[in-house]
Amino acid sequence: MKIGIITNLQNIDKFVSTELAFANSERWMAATGGNTGNVAFVQGIKNIITAEKVGEVHWGDNPEAVNEYYDLLIICCANQIGAHVDLGSWADRLTAFNLPTLFIGLGAQSNSIGEHPDVPEGTIRLLELSKKLRTKPDVPNIITRGPFTTEVLEKLGVESLPYGCPSQFISTELNVGKKCLKHQETAQHFRVLTAAGNPWHASYTLEKTLVEIVNEYKGDYVLQHPVSLVQLALAEGEVIEDNQRERLEKIYGFMGSWETICDWFRSHGVLFADAQNWMLYSKRFTLAIGPRYHGVALPIQAGVPGKVIAIDSRTEELSDTTGIPFVRYKEIEKLSKEELVDWCKWSEEDANKYDLIRKNNAESYSEFLTKNLVSPSLNLTGLASQ
Repeated sequence: MKIGIITNLQNIDKFVSTELAFANSERWMAATGGNTGNVAFVQGIKNIITAEKVGEVHWGDNPEAVNEYYDLLIICCANQIGAHVDLGSWADRLTAFNLPTLFIGLGAQSNSIGEHPDVPEGTIRLLELSKKLRTKPDVPNIITRGPFTTEVLEKLGVESLPYGCPSQFISTELNVGKKCLKHQETAQHFRVLTAAGNPWHASYTLEKTLVEIVNEYKGDYVLQHPVSLVQLALAEGEVIEDNQRERLEKIYGFMGSWETICDWFRSHGVLFADAQNWMLYSKRFTLAIGPRYHGVALPIQAGVPGKVIAIDSRTEELSDTTGIPFVRYKEIEKLSKEELVDWCKWSEEDANKYDLIRKNNAESYSEFLTKNLVSPSLNLTGLASQ
């Protein structure tokens, strides 16, 4: 079988091999689809399938050529069910491609679990089309980020399966949870890797504590989004628009002057354009913490324990479905840096729960792929059968 994968990355391999070291923030955001965390679930999807040919398909590709060459398409989805995005253009292109299609990692965007988002007409049209793009009429072709998204889709008349993000299978090792616990217990130099938040989100109240954790525990600040933080890390403070600078000064002003803020981000802001280097770098640290799911999930894949501070339905749903310990940000806003780091440590229960959920999700993913005529990778079936 020949499988075409549609992602929101733009020539990422070329970017990593020829541009990354000297690229500006605009190129970084374009290459990674606006959020560096996107590289994680794309890597995850590539890790779980086996086929005669796996290639990249772009939305603008010639439909006849795509239809003739490939047998099936897989779309790397994100939190795209909500008022913030209309997927009508997807419906148009998939109609033109006219191939069986799997949608993996689809999520609903909402402030909290249980609060169903408004869904644009174009997205509803895509969801209706998805049923016609199944490999078999009675076999679901959508994996969601969790039960909440599956519930949202069910109310829209579309069946889906809540198995979480494929990035949980990037590691080829079996007992990742136990490895994380051992790493925590044997680390000689206690360091904490912090996934940066969003100064425009209501959870900005956490930023001061997260910065203090970086400073106190010899850490770094892993950036995914928004572009203004990437600009700071890449020494582009002078091009940040006035209204954005004003906001950044308000949130990070506790550090001191604008020059001090810029210097801090240049020293501690790090970002990655591929999952492997992200995970390798994470191994330098004892723990990971923060409000970005993949900023914690990738260190876990590398054997570094971490906990997610859930700031909305997507981070909570992803964490819960994949077994990563989490807490809602409102519950820990007033904790000190020491209390937050202590909360972040894993217990044996955390490790065992993570491994069990990951194994069960691997079984579910394997069954989903097999029923949809796609061969699961040996790594995935090995994890499922352990």
